[in-house]
Amino acid sequence: MRFFILIVLIVLSDFCVAQEADSVFYSSGELKGYGLLCNNLKEGEWFFYYPNGVLSAVLNHKNGELQGVQEYYDSDGNLIIIEHREQGLLEDSSKYYYPAGQLKKKGYFEDGLYEGKWVFYFENGVLKQEGTYVQGLPQGEWSFFFDNGNLNRKGFLRNGKEDGFWKYFDKEGNQTYEGHWKAGEKVGTWYYFKKGKQKKWKSFD
Repeated sequence: MRFFILIVLIVLSDFCVAQEADSVFYSSGELKGYGLLCNNLKEGEWFFYYPNGVLSAVLNHKNGELQGVQEYYDSDGNLIIIEHREQGLLEDSSKYYYPAGQLKKKGYFEDGLYEGKWVFYFENGVLKQEGTYVQGLPQGEWSFFFDNGNLNRKGFLRNGKEDGFWKYFDKEGNQTYEGHWKAGEKVGTWYYFKKGKQKKWKSFD
């Protein structure tokens, strides 16, 4: 089957000035990967394997660089990553999975950095956290949840650090604390909650 795919790739890739099939092997002799070379550079789909023969990745190339959809598998053959690359850099949408197939996180890349909204999930499928990235750093409002779906904490981040007003809750959904942050440090007066009533906890000025 592998060699049939390779023959098809050769037929469909007749634009290369000099193309050839290529294979790489582990030091122990097992096949590590195979695909096409175009002018001595990886071109099109390359298939990679673990030493036990299980598929580890299907990687697309153009002129020797990763280009387009990239798929990665764990050692049991479960799909765990689907990414897009442009000239080797992560771009556009990406999805990551737990071994059993549940979505772990999804979002977008720009120039190899997290960008825009990202969403993360617990292994049971419940939302874990969500928020926005700007040039690879968390920015703006973020929400974090317990694995039962209840809100854990919610507030604002600037350059990856807490900044602004935050509220905290216990696993049963009861508010526990609230207060302000500045550049990752607590500031001002913080409050705790007992039986639903707000009480002063500590001042950080």
